[in-house]
Amino acid sequence: MNMANTDRGSRDISPDEWERIARYVTGEAGAGEAETTKRWVEADPHRVEVVRLLESVLANVSREKSSDIEVEKALMTVKSRFAEPKVIPFAPRFARAEPNRTLAAFLRVAAAATIILGGTVLWQNYRGSRGAMSGQTFATSAGERREVALRDGSKVLLGPTSRLIVASAEDGDRLVTLDGIAYFSVVHDAAHPFSVRAGRTRIQDVGTAFSVEHDDSAGTRVAVDSGAVTIGPAEESSGDAPVLNARDRAIVDTKGTLVVERAAVSDEDLAWIQGRLIFREAPLVLVGAELYRWYGVRLRVADSSLANLHLTASFSGEPVDRVLNVIALSLGARIERQGNVAILHRATASGARP
Repeated sequence: MNMANTDRGSRDISPDEWERIARYVTGEAGAGEAETTKRWVEADPHRVEVVRLLESVLANVSREKSSDIEVEKALMTVKSRFAEPKVIPFAPRFARAEPNRTLAAFLRVAAAATIILGGTVLWQNYRGSRGAMSGQTFATSAGERREVALRDGSKVLLGPTSRLIVASAEDGDRLVTLDGIAYFSVVHDAAHPFSVRAGRTRIQDVGTAFSVEHDDSAGTRVAVDSGAVTIGPAEESSGDAPVLNARDRAIVDTKGTLVVERAAVSDEDLAWIQGRLIFREAPLVLVGAELYRWYGVRLRVADSSLANLHLTASFSGEPVDRVLNVIALSLGARIERQGNVAILHRATASGARP
């Protein structure tokens, strides 16, 4: 993997992300977008600080005076101060809202941004003091992958809708916490083992490259590309933990049950690194988790008779509507799209929903 070095962490906010925050804090976002943005904001402490500060300032900005603000100039000033994050798009961005729908949002947020940017030095000092209190956090939104270089030379490819928290240097521990999916290429140090905490599971490096996927609804999956790792409960020592070698795979379900599969890893297990999404007899709970991760769309099952179905299909950057249609056809079902929610219905022989 060719990963570029970056030291910006998760602290840069792009112009598009600024507009997304604008719609969120002013209530202009739809229900689906608001929920997705809420999760995206909460995935990064810096974004939480930005939103809280904006909300605080907005509370003191009169809407009647918003028209006096030079909106375009204010927004250009804001955007010029936030560089684009290094991400790899998997699918096209969500369609932007119409200008008349977000104009009020930009008017009010531009006013707030003008006040915030007027105190740049104070703001930077505030960010710096808060950042020193905890480790770095890296996050991605739906359909994005991000390359991260860690202090010890290890490299991480963070998958879509994922969050990686890196322990601060003061902790003296090479520990990261993952919610989502990531591929780790670890620099081995026997004296200071590298560990990944994913939910209730802890994966520890023995000099290797491996993929970890964690979702509260689907459990944790580990696929070892090269080298070896140990895997066990997060709160226990790794001394007696099972060892996974190259091409071994482990699955920890939501109840904490560990299943190790020897020499079971194929190229399909790591296909997401190239932006391919492959399902082989995958349960719908896993399909739903991946659909949300890559496209920001939640899958709901309207008929309980569909809940135990499994999907075999592969995708490589197709639009979400095409992906949903393929899923429905493969399962002999019908998809009803309601914004960012896709409802799976049982279809009749004629293809109509009963």
